[in-house]
Order: sequence, then structure tokens, then C-alpha cells
Amino acid sequence: MAPSELLIALAGLAWLAVLFAVARYGERRPQVLARHWHRVYALSLGVHCTSWTFYGTVTQAERSGWWLPPTFIGLIALYLFGSGALMRLVRLAHEAQASSLADFVAARLGRHAGLAALVTAVIVLGIVPYIALQLKAVAMSAALFGRGGGAGAPAWQDSALYVALAMALFAMLFGTRRASAAAHNRGLVLALACDALFKLVAMLALGALVLSLPDVDAAVHATPRDSRGFPALILLGALAAFTLPHQFHAGVVECREVGHVRTARWLFPLYLCLIALPVLPLAQAGAARFGALNVSSDLYVLALPLAQGQYGLAVFAFVGGLSAATCMVVAATLALSLMISNHWIAPLRLSAGAGDLRVAVLRQRRLAILAVVLLAWLYSRLVAGSNALADIGALSFSALAGLMPAVLVALYRPALGARAVSAGLVAGTLTWLYVLTPTLLPALAPVLREGPFGLAWLSPQQWFGLGGWSSLARSLAASLAVNVAVLLLAARTRWGRGGAVAAPGALANRDLAGLALRFLPRERVAALVGAGVG
Repeated sequence: MAPSELLIALAGLAWLAVLFAVARYGERRPQVLARHWHRVYALSLGVHCTSWTFYGTVTQAERSGWWLPPTFIGLIALYLFGSGALMRLVRLAHEAQASSLADFVAARLGRHAGLAALVTAVIVLGIVPYIALQLKAVAMSAALFGRGGGAGAPAWQDSALYVALAMALFAMLFGTRRASAAAHNRGLVLALACDALFKLVAMLALGALVLSLPDVDAAVHATPRDSRGFPALILLGALAAFTLPHQFHAGVVECREVGHVRTARWLFPLYLCLIALPVLPLAQAGAARFGALNVSSDLYVLALPLAQGQYGLAVFAFVGGLSAATCMVVAATLALSLMISNHWIAPLRLSAGAGDLRVAVLRQRRLAILAVVLLAWLYSRLVAGSNALADIGALSFSALAGLMPAVLVALYRPALGARAVSAGLVAGTLTWLYVLTPTLLPALAPVLREGPFGLAWLSPQQWFGLGGWSSLARSLAASLAVNVAVLLLAARTRWGRGGAVAAPGALANRDLAGLALRFLPRERVAALVGAGVG
């Protein structure tokens, strides 16, 4: 018998309750799994495997015929051959006591408040579509079971709205119980590790189902239909460890010891390979059975077990996708709430001369989480029916890739200065928006085809002769090239050098104490700062 609406809802809520219980247990028992924490940390990096892994990568495999998703290839290559850069990133972030990507970049570049606010803005621009992807994936999968309204329904009937509100509540419960962002959130890391194992078992169970099906006709095992964007996706996968806020939070902020990266160097790539094993067989089996039935390839992972009468497995897969989406949203919105609170709201509150802000900080973070999730829900309604999940994910990755020059400067050349980095980031982001305008706003494509001033080679479709490239590759190459060029040019000017790194100790202890007292207890400030606490 097909699963009922109540069964699906209870299964999803039950697993989310388990994750919450695991997180609370991890917080209350700080020594739990202490000897094996390096493995727990490595598994928590599986937050990278969002609902896109369950749904969008199957679409990628159907399009290309590759068994390993291209973003996985890039990330695996980074951990195998670039772990030195990751270890340096973790060490420097710990030295700067950075609680987010914006914190790290700003701290390494003279604690420039404007740069931190700009980095936060770019992250919001890039991550909102990715959170929308999670909402859309859960709503689409629920609709396949015949539950709830879709994005075409009135807002109050849209199941994605209630998914968004539930995820926002879950994120608030997970990460906004204390004002201090300095301590490691052991409970969150433990929950992410459990989520990673659950997702892996769900995907391997789906793979076992495919192996039990009759052989798929060889004609269906098509050679790649379109793999033009694969090099760009591989690069985006490698950059994800540095630029995705939830990946940065799990991989850098929550890394207790630099040496834990050595365990992640082999365990995380192994995890990615294992969870990707069923992707291509699922794509091939789904295309064989549903290719002529107008079933979205994003939903093959659910359509296959449902068609075979494996309703328990279908519910298992649904809960796996829900878990993947929820953990990504929790980690991403937690990181975003810290950035929005610290770099957008706090400067305004501090200029007003408010007193103890600890309660206000928690309220601001909760409101930031709710605002980001609702913004993502609005985006999911705007793109309903117009984008495959794989395309939305790639869009987010490419937007956030523009942060990579800033991260590299913070890692290796902070003397180039915050103003130069800011100029490059603004120019690169505007270029990204321009080149992707025909994709984001198809109605403007005919207008832009001739290019500005009649120069066709400057049009988004032909940018500097890259018309043969995919729109993703073209936007990535153009935005990074402009970003780096403007950054280097600005760094050679007097204005650009004006934002150079401030000397250590430039702030007096009295100033630091006055600021810290608004967020931390007096005893904690005295221990950290000493002088200046009156």
C-alpha cells in the first residue's frame, strides 16, 4: 500500500527529532567520541551532500553519462592534493578567531568592516538560490507522493513554505542558544556526522534496488549528451570548500585541530565516492523507465522505488533527502545569521551606543535565519518549473566562486589590501550578473545579443569570443578574470593601498573591553582582555 501523508510526515519528523537529540547529547556530553572526533569531523563534511546529491546529481549523470558528479571530482582532488591549503586556512582562521568566512577575510585584511559587509552580501546573493533548491527539492518530492500544493498554488497551500518555516525553527534551536560564537558547536558537528551516515545508507539502498532490476537496454546507456560545462563544475567543486558558507563552517570553523584535516583528506573523498556510486545507475534506470513519461530526472530516486512497489524504500529516500536539505539549511543559515548580525546589524547598534546586547544578538540571529529562509522560499516560487535542481545548484556555486580571489589574498597576500579586494569583488560580481542575465532573465536575451554600443563580442552570449562555452563556464571565467584584474590594478593605486592590513595591537585594550562587554559577561571579558574592564 502506498505510504500515507501521515506516515511520510511522521517519518520525516521522527528523523529530525533524532538529529536534534543527537545534537543536544553532543552538547551536554562534550567528551563523547573524543578519541574519534577526527572521524566525526570528517563525516560532518558530508553536509556538502545536500538534496542536490539525491536529486540534482542524477540529472547531471543523465545529461553527461559520468558516474561521479563533477563537483565531487573537484572536491576530491582538493582534499587529496590541496590539503596543505586547507590546513593553512584552518590554522589562520583559528588564529583570527573567525566564526565565518566574512570574519576570516576581514580579519586578515585589517578587520575592514566594509569588506566584511560586502562579503556577507555576496554570500547572501549566492546561497539564497541554494537554500531555495533545498526547499524546492523537498516540495517536489512530497508532491510525487501526492502531498501538498506546489509553487503554483496559493502561498498558504505551498508545502515549501511549511518546510521553510520548519527548517528555520530547526536552525534556531540548533545554533542560537548562546550569544558567543567563539565556542565549537559539538552538537551540530555530531548531528551532521549522523546525517552523513544516514544519507549514505539511503543512497546505497537505492543503488541496491537498481541492481535488482532487469538489465537496462544498452541503448539507454547513452554517451554524454552535453558535458560542455563539466570543467567549470569541477572547478566549482574544488572552490566549494572555501566559498560555501556551510562548508566553510563545517570544515574550518568547527575544526578543533588542524591535524583533523589529515583524516578528512582520505575519509571525506571516500565518503563522496561511496555516496555517488548509485547516481549513474539511477539515472540510467530512470531514463529507461520514465524517459517517455515526462517524469523529471530530478525525481528518479523516488519514482523508481515507487514504481517497483518498494514504498518503504521510497519513504527512506524521501527522509534522506529531507535530512540532507535540513542539515544544509541549518549550517548555512547559522553561518549567515552570524555574518548578518556581526557585519550588518551590529555596526548600526554599536553606533547607537546600546548597552548589554547579548539578548539582542540572539534575537537578531533568529530573525536573520527566518529572513534568509523566507527569501529562499520566495525565490523557489519565482523559479518554479523553470530550472532543474542541477542548474540552480550550479548557479549558486558560480556566484560564490567570486569570493575565491578574496580568500586567496587573505591566505597568502593580505598586504594587497581590503580596498583592492573589495573593488575586485564588486567588479567580478557585477560581471557575473551581466553574463548570466540571459539565463536569469530570458526576456532580456534578445536585447543584449547585440552587445553594448553594438559590440557583439561584449554581449553576455559572446563575451570576448567565449560563445562556444556554456553559460556557466562563460560567467565563471569572465567574473574571475575581471575580479582578479581589478583587484591587481587597484592594489597598485594609492587608494587601493589605503586599505592595507592594520598593525597588530592597533586597538587599545580599553576599546576592546568596552565593545566586548556588550556581548560577553564581565568575568569572561576580564579573562580575555584584562586591562580596561572597570
